[in-house]
Amino acid sequence: MTDLQVIGEESLDVWGKYWKLVQPYRKQLWNYCLRLTGSPWDAEDLLQDTVLKAFASLSALSHRQQQLNTKAYLFRVATNHWLDQCRRTGRFKHEELNDEIWSEEYADPLEINEAIYSLLNHLTPRQAVVFILMESFRFTAKEVAELLASTEGAVNGLLNRARKGLYEARESGTELKKEHVINVHAESVQAFIDAYNRKDYIGLVNMLLDQATFSFVEMNSKEYGKETIIKYSLNPNNVSKSHDIYAKSCNLFGKHAIIFIRQTEQGPILYDVNTMEWELNKIARWNCYYFCREFMQYVAKELGLPLEPVEDF
Repeated sequence: MTDLQVIGEESLDVWGKYWKLVQPYRKQLWNYCLRLTGSPWDAEDLLQDTVLKAFASLSALSHRQQQLNTKAYLFRVATNHWLDQCRRTGRFKHEELNDEIWSEEYADPLEINEAIYSLLNHLTPRQAVVFILMESFRFTAKEVAELLASTEGAVNGLLNRARKGLYEARESGTELKKEHVINVHAESVQAFIDAYNRKDYIGLVNMLLDQATFSFVEMNSKEYGKETIIKYSLNPNNVSKSHDIYAKSCNLFGKHAIIFIRQTEQGPILYDVNTMEWELNKIARWNCYYFCREFMQYVAKELGLPLEPVEDF
């Protein structure tokens, strides 16, 4: 075992302790990521990045004199990471200039509903953060100011500007543009589904690139290479046990996915959601969202299906 592997083994205990501290805030954190990104897929990515970044920066917290609030810390990491993404990608076109100048309170009432959240792209990133934290998650201006390293006056100003901007966008009849999904690998996806539903193990194996990867998204666990995937996730014993599960293609939130449904006496229930990236008509990257329970619950609600509980592995 190499030195890095030894360190990895030693870190498992620390990760376990950290994971237990994070769990009580996961659902709220995922919902916050969903509000920020507007996409369940992006929300899951942001959540995973947040959990990993927060863990990676733990050593820098040891010198802090003041007591650290776990929930506020996780929300801060998510916020800063999302703001960084916005700056890099230019997702928001609005300038941040003068955002921290106090503005008079915008008194016009604004009903907070899903239609309002669909208009968040009309705000600057910091306005969106303040609006979501204070209106959805009931953070105080003081708490948000500490999270953003700002002042209460500036935060209240951002909130007022956000409410005004959302009110004006709603009154103008602005609608959220729907994404059109085009699956350029439709035939390959259908071939996978057909092979899976036939329980054609050899057919599934032949769809993998030699250097393919299989990822359990929530577990931050990845299998590298065709042989490893065959040994574990695509083991013939696992395939044979799934006789009551069938796969189907589905457009989910602007992205192609393969959903797995278990047929029971009580009716169909959602078992799993996978996405695949293809190269040369073979699977290059295979992502499994089974353990992403907040995401899976959201999908189950969207599909109108009950969600199967997590199995013990």
